[in-house]
Amino acid sequence: MMRHLLGRRATAPVRRPGRLTQALRHFRRSEAGTASIEFVLLFPVVWMLFGLTMESGMYGMQQVMLERGLDLTVREVRLGLMEEPTREKLIAQTCKYALILNNCENSLRMEMIPADVRNWKAISREVPCIDRSEKGVPVMNITNGGNNQLMVLRACVLIKPLLPLAELGRTLVANNANSDDEYALSVTSSYVMEPFQIQGGSL
Repeated sequence: MMRHLLGRRATAPVRRPGRLTQALRHFRRSEAGTASIEFVLLFPVVWMLFGLTMESGMYGMQQVMLERGLDLTVREVRLGLMEEPTREKLIAQTCKYALILNNCENSLRMEMIPADVRNWKAISREVPCIDRSEKGVPVMNITNGGNNQLMVLRACVLIKPLLPLAELGRTLVANNANSDDEYALSVTSSYVMEPFQIQGGSL
């Protein structure tokens, strides 16, 4: 009899887990929503890489096309195909050859200055760009060169980023003090004027 009572006392009652415990166990074992979690974690990274690829591709393409436009314009000036180069002519020809630059003629600023190789003076590395805060037509230094004279032609254009909310687009715009929503591309070219001009009745 005593053994029977002791055996009954040694057997503890089985406690059933509460609803909260059951819910937590079910949540821990469940695999539902796994794909959604992966999407939420990876989407920002994929979007950043996508934006970086698109913006850097457009940046490089527009830089190359601006260089192409300036080189072809320089060729016309150097060979005398463009008579009396003016601000309007230089900008129009550069934008014509650049092809893909949006709103090019209203965003491009050019500078053409002579350089004396015998009395060389360093030219500022900073290429002047259009300042959107200024009103009116910006002042541009356009000086025509003579025969066999070394000339430096520089151009700067403001470009709106393809994805302004992406990291690269925001960084490029932040580095440009001349506009709140554009970044600057600049190129420089030098050439020697061909002896096509008539001086003193002879070439």
